Amino acid sequence: MNKVFNLTTDESILANILQNHDLLEKLKIRPDMFQDKMVASVIDYLLTEGKVDLKELYYKARNTDNFMNVERIGGLYNSDEVIKGLFMQEQREVLEEYKKRAINDITKDFQKSSMTEKDRLYMQDEIRKVEELNIRTVNTLKNQLIEFVDNFLSDDPKTFIKSGLENVDKQIIGFEPTQLIILGARPGAGKTAIALNMMYNIARNGYPVTFFSLETTDQKILERLISSTSNVPSLKIVQKTDITDDEANRVMKSVDKINGFHETGFEIVDKGYVTQQDVRQATMKQYDKPHVVFIDYLQLLNSDKPQQDRRLDVEKISRDLKLIAKENNCVIIALSQLSRGVEGRQDKRPMLSDLRESGSIEQDANMVMFLYREDYYDESLQDKETGISEIECNVAKNRDGMVGMVPLNFHKFTQKFTSKVF
Repeated sequence: MNKVFNLTTDESILANILQNHDLLEKLKIRPDMFQDKMVASVIDYLLTEGKVDLKELYYKARNTDNFMNVERIGGLYNSDEVIKGLFMQEQREVLEEYKKRAINDITKDFQKSSMTEKDRLYMQDEIRKVEELNIRTVNTLKNQLIEFVDNFLSDDPKTFIKSGLENVDKQIIGFEPTQLIILGARPGAGKTAIALNMMYNIARNGYPVTFFSLETTDQKILERLISSTSNVPSLKIVQKTDITDDEANRVMKSVDKINGFHETGFEIVDKGYVTQQDVRQATMKQYDKPHVVFIDYLQLLNSDKPQQDRRLDVEKISRDLKLIAKENNCVIIALSQLSRGVEGRQDKRPMLSDLRESGSIEQDANMVMFLYREDYYDESLQDKETGISEIECNVAKNRDGMVGMVPLNFHKFTQKFTSKVF
């Protein structure tokens, strides 16, 4: 039988299953989500049978109308264009295309007649249901239970991605794939600095990291990152003055270390216009370990479907980020500004209600952490000689673990965070 060349994504998924029978149990999308109806019919048959038996499949093809013919099945089975490691990514691509078609069909139906307010609300609800579809939500109970048992009986330890800050990791254990993390603070309180510290520590442990910098350039980010990792004051690096030979050597060592992260996936994105789709595309890249994405900061993201009310934009953005984290089994850490309301209180420690456009962000997040430092409001407490500030990292929400305050030290001159020792 002739091989099939230039496979479509639908064909590649089916070919992968025909060549690797174990992948049938890892199929997370429904047959009706495939655009190729012949592929969909074969997938549906295999799922009904619960196994891949090529002899029975060929018999089915010879004796059934409106079914994929034997030649095409054989061509897919013999194709050398399939890559087993892309099986999950290709499923996500099929799901995304299905969602586009489904939303288009919904809007077309309502364009056929004049739309009442009730119709409009119904359409919005149907579109929302489609948008929220992800690999997990289309999974069957059987597959869900199989996945749970596999994870439960596996000797492999559960994946926790450490922040590299000892006190923080003791409190939260670590970040888990599928989580949306919100890190909130007032401007200048240190949220970008702690994010860069975490990014470096995570990358050093071999995880792919993407940092979306919406507020400053990639060069400014690198200056701050290299300062914290080399322990050379950022002012010296920026001004390029009074740098000793030892400091210059430490800077170059940091540069070499960061350059080595390229192999595992390390990227700083400083585009002026970034949407949820840009984040989704970044997380769809294939790596051996879960992807960690930083967004600095959430309120500067542009909606891919802008609305007149910015609050609604932010609500959709936060909801989409949560879905992206679940769909692509990654961690998204989004920095967030706080409302000015915190400044009007005597106790200026941030609360969940201080999150700007807080309702949706608070609801969507798996974890919310706030930074607070006393000397931010009282200059007399600042240690101008050492530049070290005491910072409270408050885990205000943790859907999967403990909450509570974590003490840290912030070294302002080098933008470095360390765990506070009592």
